[in-house]
Amino acid sequence: MKKLIILIFVSLFSINVYSADVRILNIQNFKLDSKITSTLAEKTKKIEELHIYQENNDIYVLGWSKDGKIAFIENRGIDGRGGHDFLFTIQDLVEDKICYYKKIECYDFDEFSEYHVLLLTLQECINNNAEELNKKLNEYSIIVKPSEVRFFPLFDKERNEIKFDVNVIKKGIGKYGLTHMTYEIFAIKNNKYKILGRKDDVICEYILPTGYIKSPYEDRIALIVADAEHVYEGAEVFIKFYGCNLNVGFEKKSSIIKHMKNGTGKNHNTVFVADRLLMQFAV
Repeated sequence: MKKLIILIFVSLFSINVYSADVRILNIQNFKLDSKITSTLAEKTKKIEELHIYQENNDIYVLGWSKDGKIAFIENRGIDGRGGHDFLFTIQDLVEDKICYYKKIECYDFDEFSEYHVLLLTLQECINNNAEELNKKLNEYSIIVKPSEVRFFPLFDKERNEIKFDVNVIKKGIGKYGLTHMTYEIFAIKNNKYKILGRKDDVICEYILPTGYIKSPYEDRIALIVADAEHVYEGAEVFIKFYGCNLNVGFEKKSSIIKHMKNGTGKNHNTVFVADRLLMQFAV
């Protein structure tokens, strides 16, 4: 009988680990340090042609799974019309793919008028979508727990420093004279390299790795990369996550350079060096 009770208790505990109710969370405990976006804005203040007016979009990381998935909410200010968008994402940092994405409606239409709307708070939006969010967190085995942003330098468990850099490729000048780019993010350790991800044909000017979040369950990080993308009235900083296993996947420079060649024959100029990270733009 005692064995049966213990088995039931263990089973219940294993289920509840992943099924924290988002309605009872203090969401502000999950908010990342605003430096992940403001750092890029601060670095570009002396560049007159770039006006970054919304540099502090808020990111709330809800937790990690043990197999390298991360769940987060973006509270993003909307250029032009005003207001906010709340975006819920579960991202696989091993396979480099989005597992689930939902744009959360943040307006509540006034029942007495077809024109008036009420702007909901982030917590109200979460509560209105709690059943679905809880289901997805459980489905992808996300263990709900606040994450802490860490800043560079970064070392692996053997005290080898890992640096990050950006290879930006100019794709051309599009409508309204805006620059379209393709860029790759890569890691460097002991003179070996690893490409973490690639973004194609993004309308942006500047890219900078600004920090990272360490998985509580394995030697893996979510690298935080900020980029200044063109929007309605200037540029806005957006955040992207790139997964990086700290121990495996690093290759000799020659094989990485071969992969990174873009066929244009054009070089890239460094804007500045900050915290050993190069922020670049294409010429």
